[in-house]
Amino acid sequence: RRRGLMLHKCVSLVLVGLFGLIFRVSAFAPYHGIAPINTRARNSLPQKKSISYVRRDRIRAGPLNMWSNDDEIQGQDRIKACIPYLLPLVDGHHFAKYINLRFPPLAAIDSITIAPLADLVESVPFLSLILFLVLSLGTRGANLSRPVKFNAQQAVLIDVALVFPELFGAAFEGQRAFVPLMEPASNFVFYFYMGCVIYSVSSNLQGKTPNQIPFISNAANMATGPY
Repeated sequence: RRRGLMLHKCVSLVLVGLFGLIFRVSAFAPYHGIAPINTRARNSLPQKKSISYVRRDRIRAGPLNMWSNDDEIQGQDRIKACIPYLLPLVDGHHFAKYINLRFPPLAAIDSITIAPLADLVESVPFLSLILFLVLSLGTRGANLSRPVKFNAQQAVLIDVALVFPELFGAAFEGQRAFVPLMEPASNFVFYFYMGCVIYSVSSNLQGKTPNQIPFISNAANMATGPY
């Protein structure tokens, strides 16, 4: 069933990418509301000249201001921005099996925090996929602040990044030549997504947007849109 969910997430990722592409194209479509000003008329009417330059400056500065991600997280949004990261924690839980075997105290903490949530998600068919779609598409038009939407998209992209190790693991499953690599590879994936989640949650609680994850944060910023 896990392989089926991976395929569904890959298809959903393609749909989300197409939706984001359409949104970005419509956001940057040229504006035709104001007709160009004739050169002679502009020379004879200085006030129109100034208006034209102001409008041109706004157009040039627009995309830079629109895609800036310096928003400060305030109030309850600090907690709301942390909730989406439960998705990669639950979906990547099985990558922690070797670390939990090596460190029993971590296994004890995991058994009362993430493990019950992971068991709940696995017990309900397609619940992980539903949460994935809700965070990736449902938050776009919701009445939420931009930092919360950004964190939702970033959590989705971290979860998508876990699909590729899943595919490689499924491809080489049962082959003895790759058995020695399973534990270090699984631990590396665990360190990756856990580091991203810890950084994001700690930044949100401090009121700072966690936009410094290489590649993922830039993609999440583009997926969030200007508002």
